[in-house]
Amino acid sequence: PYIKLTNRLVLRVENETKAKEVLALYQRNRFEFESFEPTRPANFYTLDYHINALRREYKAYTLGTFLRYYIYSADNMSKIIGAVNFNLYRYGETPYAEIGYKMDSLNQRRGYTFEACTAAIDVISTEYGINRIDARIHPDNVASIGLAAKMGFKPLCLEPQSANILGKNVDIIRYTLDTSHIQ
Repeated sequence: PYIKLTNRLVLRVENETKAKEVLALYQRNRFEFESFEPTRPANFYTLDYHINALRREYKAYTLGTFLRYYIYSADNMSKIIGAVNFNLYRYGETPYAEIGYKMDSLNQRRGYTFEACTAAIDVISTEYGINRIDARIHPDNVASIGLAAKMGFKPLCLEPQSANILGKNVDIIRYTLDTSHIQ
Protein backbone atom coordinates (compact mmCIF):
# COMPACT_ATOMS: atom_id res chain seq x y z
CA PRO A 1 0.00 0.00 0.00
CA TYR A 2 0.92 3.59 -0.69
CA ILE A 3 0.16 4.56 2.92
CA LYS A 4 0.53 2.48 6.08
CA LEU A 5 -0.77 3.71 9.43
CA THR A 6 0.44 2.67 12.87
CA ASN A 7 -0.66 3.83 16.31
CA ARG A 8 1.56 6.92 16.22
CA LEU A 9 2.94 7.15 12.70
CA VAL A 10 2.04 7.57 9.06
CA LEU A 11 4.25 5.79 6.54
CA ARG A 12 3.93 7.10 2.98
CA VAL A 13 5.52 6.48 -0.38
CA GLU A 14 6.44 9.91 -1.73
CA ASN A 15 7.38 11.42 -5.08
CA GLU A 16 9.49 14.43 -6.07
CA THR A 17 7.00 16.88 -4.56
CA LYS A 18 8.53 16.06 -1.14
CA ALA A 19 12.16 16.64 -2.19
CA LYS A 20 12.58 19.70 0.08
CA GLU A 21 11.38 17.77 3.11
CA VAL A 22 13.61 14.77 2.32
CA LEU A 23 16.62 17.05 1.83
CA ALA A 24 15.83 18.74 5.16
CA LEU A 25 15.82 15.34 6.92
CA TYR A 26 19.28 14.54 5.54
CA GLN A 27 20.63 18.01 6.30
CA ARG A 28 19.41 17.89 9.92
CA ASN A 29 21.02 14.49 10.43
CA ARG A 30 24.07 14.67 8.20
CA PHE A 31 26.62 13.69 10.82
CA GLU A 32 24.53 10.88 12.33
CA PHE A 33 23.51 9.33 8.99
CA GLU A 34 26.91 9.64 7.29
CA SER A 35 28.61 7.77 10.14
CA PHE A 36 26.97 4.50 9.09
CA GLU A 37 25.70 4.91 5.51
CA PRO A 38 27.54 4.62 2.18
CA THR A 39 29.58 7.61 1.07
CA ARG A 40 27.34 10.13 -0.67
CA PRO A 41 27.89 11.62 -4.12
CA ALA A 42 29.14 15.23 -4.20
CA ASN A 43 25.68 16.59 -5.14
CA PHE A 44 23.75 14.62 -2.49
CA TYR A 45 22.84 17.67 -0.41
CA THR A 46 21.11 19.47 -3.28
CA LEU A 47 17.45 19.76 -4.12
CA ASP A 48 18.05 18.49 -7.67
CA TYR A 49 19.59 15.30 -6.35
CA HIS A 50 16.54 14.52 -4.19
CA ILE A 51 14.03 15.44 -6.90
CA ASN A 52 15.68 12.90 -9.20
CA ALA A 53 16.12 10.32 -6.43
CA LEU A 54 12.44 10.52 -5.49
CA ARG A 55 11.46 10.11 -9.15
CA ARG A 56 13.61 6.97 -9.38
CA GLU A 57 12.25 5.63 -6.09
CA TYR A 58 8.66 6.16 -7.16
CA LYS A 59 9.23 4.46 -10.51
CA ALA A 60 10.91 1.49 -8.78
CA TYR A 61 7.96 1.35 -6.35
CA THR A 62 5.51 1.10 -9.26
CA LEU A 63 7.66 -1.69 -10.77
CA GLY A 64 7.71 -3.60 -7.47
CA THR A 65 11.50 -3.54 -7.06
CA PHE A 66 11.80 -0.96 -4.27
CA LEU A 67 9.69 0.40 -1.45
CA ARG A 68 10.57 3.40 0.69
CA TYR A 69 8.14 4.67 3.27
CA TYR A 70 8.84 8.13 4.62
CA ILE A 71 7.83 8.38 8.23
CA TYR A 72 5.69 11.14 9.73
CA SER A 73 4.36 11.56 13.23
CA ALA A 74 0.59 11.11 12.99
CA ASP A 75 0.11 14.57 14.51
CA ASN A 76 2.49 16.37 12.10
CA MET A 77 2.30 15.46 8.41
CA SER A 78 4.47 18.40 7.36
CA LYS A 79 7.81 17.05 8.67
CA ILE A 80 9.46 13.80 7.58
CA ILE A 81 11.09 12.23 10.64
CA GLY A 82 12.56 9.10 9.10
CA ALA A 83 12.38 6.42 6.45
CA VAL A 84 12.28 2.65 6.07
CA ASN A 85 13.07 1.10 2.71
CA PHE A 86 13.42 -2.24 0.98
CA ASN A 87 15.34 -3.29 -2.10
CA LEU A 88 13.49 -6.33 -3.46
CA TYR A 89 15.39 -9.15 -5.11
CA ARG A 90 13.03 -11.56 -6.86
CA TYR A 91 15.45 -13.61 -8.92
CA GLY A 92 16.50 -17.12 -7.96
CA GLU A 93 14.59 -19.65 -5.91
CA THR A 94 14.32 -17.51 -2.80
CA PRO A 95 13.22 -13.91 -3.29
CA TYR A 96 14.35 -11.63 -0.50
CA ALA A 97 14.57 -7.99 0.47
CA GLU A 98 17.18 -5.80 2.12
CA ILE A 99 15.88 -3.31 4.67
CA GLY A 100 17.31 0.08 5.52
CA TYR A 101 15.99 2.52 8.10
CA LYS A 102 16.79 5.87 9.61
CA MET A 103 15.21 8.17 12.16
CA ASP A 104 15.70 11.88 12.78
CA SER A 105 17.99 12.24 15.80
CA LEU A 106 15.37 14.35 17.62
CA ASN A 107 12.87 11.47 17.37
CA GLN A 108 15.10 8.56 18.38
CA ARG A 109 14.59 6.46 21.49
CA ARG A 110 10.80 6.72 21.29
CA GLY A 111 10.15 3.37 19.63
CA TYR A 112 9.25 5.04 16.31
CA THR A 113 11.79 3.14 14.22
CA PHE A 114 10.68 -0.20 15.66
CA GLU A 115 7.03 0.72 15.07
CA ALA A 116 7.68 1.83 11.48
CA CYS A 117 9.91 -1.13 10.61
CA THR A 118 7.54 -3.76 11.97
CA ALA A 119 4.64 -2.21 10.04
CA ALA A 120 6.71 -2.05 6.85
CA ILE A 121 7.97 -5.63 7.32
CA ASP A 122 4.34 -6.72 7.55
CA VAL A 123 3.66 -5.05 4.17
CA ILE A 124 6.72 -6.63 2.53
CA SER A 125 5.77 -10.05 3.85
CA THR A 126 2.05 -10.03 3.15
CA GLU A 127 1.74 -7.80 0.09
CA TYR A 128 5.01 -8.68 -1.66
CA GLY A 129 5.32 -12.31 -0.53
CA ILE A 130 8.86 -11.90 0.81
CA ASN A 131 9.91 -14.54 3.38
CA ARG A 132 13.45 -13.33 4.04
CA ILE A 133 14.65 -9.84 4.89
CA ASP A 134 18.31 -8.98 5.33
CA ALA A 135 19.83 -5.98 7.07
CA ARG A 136 23.41 -4.90 6.41
CA ILE A 137 24.70 -3.09 9.51
CA HIS A 138 28.00 -1.45 10.40
CA PRO A 139 29.45 -3.29 13.44
CA ASP A 140 29.79 -0.01 15.39
CA ASN A 141 26.12 0.91 14.91
CA VAL A 142 25.02 -0.38 18.30
CA ALA A 143 21.54 1.20 18.13
CA SER A 144 20.79 -0.42 14.77
CA ILE A 145 22.09 -3.81 15.89
CA GLY A 146 19.87 -3.58 18.99
CA LEU A 147 16.84 -2.65 16.90
CA ALA A 148 17.49 -5.51 14.47
CA ALA A 149 17.74 -7.96 17.37
CA LYS A 150 14.50 -6.62 18.87
CA MET A 151 12.78 -7.23 15.51
CA GLY A 152 14.09 -10.82 15.44
CA PHE A 153 17.02 -10.47 13.01
CA LYS A 154 19.87 -12.95 13.50
CA PRO A 155 23.51 -12.47 12.44
CA LEU A 156 24.18 -14.25 9.15
CA CYS A 157 27.72 -13.38 8.06
CA LEU A 158 30.49 -10.84 7.98
CA GLU A 159 30.98 -9.04 4.66
CA PRO A 160 34.60 -7.85 4.77
CA GLN A 161 35.35 -4.44 3.25
CA SER A 162 31.91 -4.43 1.57
CA ALA A 163 30.80 -0.84 2.17
CA ASN A 164 32.39 2.52 1.56
CA ILE A 165 31.58 4.78 4.51
CA LEU A 166 33.17 8.19 4.89
CA GLY A 167 35.52 7.30 2.06
CA LYS A 168 36.83 4.10 3.68
CA ASN A 169 36.02 0.47 2.86
CA VAL A 170 34.64 -1.14 6.02
CA ASP A 171 33.28 -4.48 7.18
CA ILE A 172 29.52 -4.93 7.39
CA ILE A 173 27.54 -7.59 9.23
CA ARG A 174 24.57 -9.11 7.39
CA TYR A 175 21.60 -10.00 9.58
CA THR A 176 18.56 -11.94 8.40
CA LEU A 177 14.92 -12.31 9.40
CA ASP A 178 12.58 -15.15 8.41
CA THR A 179 9.13 -13.63 7.83
CA SER A 180 7.32 -16.78 6.63
CA HIS A 181 5.26 -16.84 9.85
CA ILE A 182 3.73 -13.43 9.02
CA GLN A 183 2.00 -14.55 5.82
